[in-house]
Amino acid sequence: MSDELYRLLLVDSDRIFRMGMRSWLFEFPDLEVSADVETAEDALRILREIPEIDLVILDLNLRGDSRDSAPSIGHMGLELCQQLKSQYPHLPLFVLISQSSSELIKIAILYGIDGYCVKGNQPEELVVAIRQVARGGQYLGDRYQNEFSQNVRLVSNVPEQTVMEIVKRSFYRSGVGQIDRLLAEVRLSLSGTNDRISDRISDRLIKIVLAGQVRELQVARWLVRQLWGQTSTPAISQIPLDLSSKMASPDVDIGDRPIKFDRTQKLAEPKHQHNILAIQASLWDKTVTKIQSNLSNWSKTPLEIDILKDNKKRELLYIALRQIEQSLTELRFAQILPSQLEPKIPDILRGIWQETAINFFGKYYAVTSIADIGNEVSNEVNVVDTLLKDCEIIQTEFLNKIPQFDSFLAHLLFETELVVDSTTVSLGSTEAMQRLELILDNVIIQMANAVIQPLLNNFANAEEIKQNFYRYNLLATREIERFRNDLSWKYRLEKYILEPQLIFESRHIFLTFADLGIKKISIYAPRNQELQKLEGVQLAVTLALEIQDAITPRLKSAIALLGSGFVYLLTNVIGRGIGLIGRGVVQGIGNAWQDRPKR
Repeated sequence: MSDELYRLLLVDSDRIFRMGMRSWLFEFPDLEVSADVETAEDALRILREIPEIDLVILDLNLRGDSRDSAPSIGHMGLELCQQLKSQYPHLPLFVLISQSSSELIKIAILYGIDGYCVKGNQPEELVVAIRQVARGGQYLGDRYQNEFSQNVRLVSNVPEQTVMEIVKRSFYRSGVGQIDRLLAEVRLSLSGTNDRISDRISDRLIKIVLAGQVRELQVARWLVRQLWGQTSTPAISQIPLDLSSKMASPDVDIGDRPIKFDRTQKLAEPKHQHNILAIQASLWDKTVTKIQSNLSNWSKTPLEIDILKDNKKRELLYIALRQIEQSLTELRFAQILPSQLEPKIPDILRGIWQETAINFFGKYYAVTSIADIGNEVSNEVNVVDTLLKDCEIIQTEFLNKIPQFDSFLAHLLFETELVVDSTTVSLGSTEAMQRLELILDNVIIQMANAVIQPLLNNFANAEEIKQNFYRYNLLATREIERFRNDLSWKYRLEKYILEPQLIFESRHIFLTFADLGIKKISIYAPRNQELQKLEGVQLAVTLALEIQDAITPRLKSAIALLGSGFVYLLTNVIGRGIGLIGRGVVQGIGNAWQDRPKR
């Protein structure tokens, strides 16, 4: 094997396959998946951002954009092949197909692809093919299809259903075996890291990376089992574990509390796992549909994402939703206990925010510094690195203020009942689904706002940012500053007035997707603990509200009493007196008229 490192771009519409492929390729030190995307548009964007890509691995049956109502199978993959070979003629292109299709392969070869194979064949041969194409060679033979056909002929006397079972079992064992061997190696490295007591930042970072790899492999292993092991699931003890079966499982630290992983046991599944997954899928489908609709702001307060173009706003919300789904999946298979969930919420939200920012802007996206514009030598500033420096501010001002996310996760992970208007609702009920939708909408919108806020602080007037992301009517510097001033006033009002008022009134405000756009909804929620922690101006606001509540009814009663007395005085005393005087005057005039001498 060569010491050279090959950087790969994986393009496949199936997120689960990309995750498994990335985990499997991680076993080979000379093959590095620099990025994995699901659409042709994202692939072209990554190639513009990362020019060091050495090989593109493309699913020929690539579907169209997920927002398309009728995605085309095959057409998008061939079109992307043509675009890649036209724009990057020297970039090797390796194609994967789910089923052997001579017609598609012939067209792809005419477009100039450098290699291909069928999904599901021997991984040893696949890595050989990838390396050969990455080095600049070709792999266009029929050996994969021939060997697959030979395997089928060997069992041709077996019923068709049994043949498929054998093929699926073979793929399952191969895939799980690869993941298990990689998992054992990563855990062995993690165990060695845990044995070294060191406060060095490098050791701590290595430990975090290894722990993350363990969680990713756990997820990939379960996904392979779900996809290929449902009809023919071999016992875990039948799968060769190599050295992983002989080693103790180290503790994986995902924060300040270690979580136990037992490598020799089957991953525990909740009692109603399939019901939970079905409910989650339904919830995600509804949310995707809402994101595709109108995203105008009807909340009567400015939102950070209002500055974005509609397509960028929708893309950011999609990415936030995808990162929430990924975090939920990781938690589900990390075997975290209910008591461990709540302390991890800040870390979970921070991880979602960081990954959303990275995936939205691109890890290597850079712009020219404002101070260097006009100079002969200009410095480029990495956007994501700059945004992530504001992590503590975002955590305090945005993430820690997202309500009921712990209840959302606990409900979908442990079937914990939700509290809706002081009553508990169970999993799958109409009230529970409505509350889950409301919480998820709010998390997505607030996460998107949290991504844009540091962008406005650091790159508000960067011309490249303005052209790529901002709405047309907000490109002018004056309009941008006016927009930022509106946000500043909103932050002050929320911090000093609205937030303590909501705490005092036991309410939460949620941002949600409605028919006309994004709007606010107020719900009841006990907040006594937060009320006790208020201090300074916020406490003064609550005291003012309490004084107002105490004085206002009595003041109204006093005013009402005084008003009644004043009315009585006017009508019964002064009014009668004026009436008597008027009557006397009239009577006197009448008498004087009668006593006048007649002529």
